Amino acid sequence: MTDLSVIIVSYNVRKFLEQALLSVQKASRGIVVETIVVDNASSDDSCEVLKEKYPWAKLIENNDNVGFSKANNQGIKASNGKYVLLLNPDTVVAEDTLLKCFEFMEKTLDCGALGVRMIDGSGKYLPESKRGLPTPKASFYKIFGLASLFPKSETFGSYHLKYLSELETNPVEVLSGAFMFMRKEALDKAGLLDENFFMYGEDIDLSYRITKAGFQNYYFPETSIIHYKGESTKKNSINYVKVFYQAMIIFANKHFSVKMGKWFGIMIYMAVYLRAFLSICKRVYKKSLPVFVEFTILYLSFFGITRYWEEYNKWVEGGAYPSTYFLYHLSAYTIVLLFGLVVAGAYRNYFSGNNLWRGFFIGFTTLIIVYSLLPETLRYSRAIVILGGFLGLAIIGVYRSIINFAKNRTFSLGNTKQVRTLVVGGEESFERVKSIIYQSKKSVHIIGRIAIEETDTITSLGTLSGLIHCVNYYKPNEIIFCSSEINNSQVIDYLSHENKLKCRIKILPPNCSFIIGSNDKNELGDYYAIENSYRLAAKGAKLNKRLFDLVICFVAILVLPFTKIKWRDWSTVLIGKKTWVGYNLQVSIESLPKIKEGVFQIYHNQVNKQNSQVEFIDKANQFYALHYTFNMDLDIVSKAI
Repeated sequence: MTDLSVIIVSYNVRKFLEQALLSVQKASRGIVVETIVVDNASSDDSCEVLKEKYPWAKLIENNDNVGFSKANNQGIKASNGKYVLLLNPDTVVAEDTLLKCFEFMEKTLDCGALGVRMIDGSGKYLPESKRGLPTPKASFYKIFGLASLFPKSETFGSYHLKYLSELETNPVEVLSGAFMFMRKEALDKAGLLDENFFMYGEDIDLSYRITKAGFQNYYFPETSIIHYKGESTKKNSINYVKVFYQAMIIFANKHFSVKMGKWFGIMIYMAVYLRAFLSICKRVYKKSLPVFVEFTILYLSFFGITRYWEEYNKWVEGGAYPSTYFLYHLSAYTIVLLFGLVVAGAYRNYFSGNNLWRGFFIGFTTLIIVYSLLPETLRYSRAIVILGGFLGLAIIGVYRSIINFAKNRTFSLGNTKQVRTLVVGGEESFERVKSIIYQSKKSVHIIGRIAIEETDTITSLGTLSGLIHCVNYYKPNEIIFCSSEINNSQVIDYLSHENKLKCRIKILPPNCSFIIGSNDKNELGDYYAIENSYRLAAKGAKLNKRLFDLVICFVAILVLPFTKIKWRDWSTVLIGKKTWVGYNLQVSIESLPKIKEGVFQIYHNQVNKQNSQVEFIDKANQFYALHYTFNMDLDIVSKAI
């Protein structure tokens, strides 16, 4: 009889899925394990890779994305295990995880479901590893911040049970669907996942029903897993908040009284709008603060140069320039220069020297042209314009360098976020890491290799036993572990508890052409991979696209009334939020070079019903990334309008 059925629902996360499967394979010693992957109509090559490289995993292919609950139910119905594990694809389990959970369930007969200690890709403990029931009272305390203010209080901290130690085994009410180890007997009594929950909330509902069926849920921290999170959905988005709280409303209506469910729903909607409002305020603040600071710098530069010019070159009693000049003219000069910085993307890539110089050139050229066209009565001094502009640029350059040093420990305004990496593994794996990073064309400085064996010290900087010392000495911001030579349990141990490395990690899975990881639970997955040689990823390609966008903007403004272009699209391209030509987003573009969303999608007017199939669209996107040229964009735009 099969001891355990591991069920993984996957959607467009092939690289993470491979890593999860390899970790499950390593952890399958000592018990009989079957692995079932349910693919929710991924548009990447997940299914093809599974069939070719992991034939031991049973694959269920769906033609549509049926949701997390229904897909897991498909896997459960096809399973034969005494126990069932629901496992997210963006996880890495330790070698002892499955066996330890199995043994705990065998001796704890009242245990219907089990959850383990989870950490993210930077070693941070994930509080959703153990949770209480989201009653209206507990949800209120969490939504309005009382749970954060009093985390150790049993009253206020009941949502994430923070008053219970993360290192002690305890009965809990709710477990995470990312790792939910369940007794098949408990599932038979409680029922499968409720398919009314498309995404989020289904684990809360199932946990509650398992306890209602007479079993107990346990939090079991004697083994840990990595749960990267954020690979399929960005957790800090407004959409996530809305979907998650809608799931909470479904739960309340199902399990609470009508009156309580009604008030819970009102509170949830209040929370959604409050979070949305706070999120918008935070985004506006974060985006506007740098602009406001640099507006002030530029204005004060013009102001200072003007005062200097009055004092030493154009002295007149009472001042040479009227008050309106300081209020209107200097403000206008400043706004024109800021316009150039915005157009060049100097606030999207804040520490890019190229964007700063290019933005200043655009703004300064525009300012000089506009200034020369003004009536003579409004042209007070070209010298003030020139000297004030260059003084402002110099101060902004110094200011950004200081901010950059505070964040990235470098004064440079070039490729400031170069990654400093240590590699833990043997010489052969080290060479493979170097090859993958080189071919991925990422800006990475490989400091050196940390050997596994104590005797392997000739070409290494140190050994695994001294890893913490090497990290403190060489100060990397990333470590790559070669999992063919180091256990996942060792990686997890170094990430958590007292050995926390305080830098992000990536893992090189055996026999894979990618290195994968994730910085924290709110970020999308990050990886180095050997990809095709995309022209769109080549140096200068994005600059060419931006220049093309600006050229078309200036041409389009003359012919807008006679085209299909809308003013809104024209303005979003002008400020750099969109590009004229982008990928067709009906399919996954995870593996392609990143570009802005397009006003016109690739082959916008050439895709008919027959050609708009997923395979054709995917190939069209691939072709565009591989063969991109300036003329290709021109051809697509001209046909679209």
